Amino acid sequence: MRQSTRALSARELEVLTLVAEGRSNTDVARHLHLSETTVKSHLAHIYPKLDVSSRTAAVAAARQAGLIRRP
Repeated sequence: MRQSTRALSARELEVLTLVAEGRSNTDVARHLHLSETTVKSHLAHIYPKLDVSSRTAAVAAARQAGLIRRP
């Protein structure tokens, strides 16, 4: 991960934690009482902050950085 990685917001961490649990965007949206479009938007903001281009890479980078715990 690059040095200039920006911090994730609390909501972005919530979304990413649920994604790490294997939940779909629809499930994340229901759990957090958001629209699926909003979940996708959060993910789109997470990727550049972690310098990644996929859900899987975002989860791996966040775990490596200690932002989310392993199950």
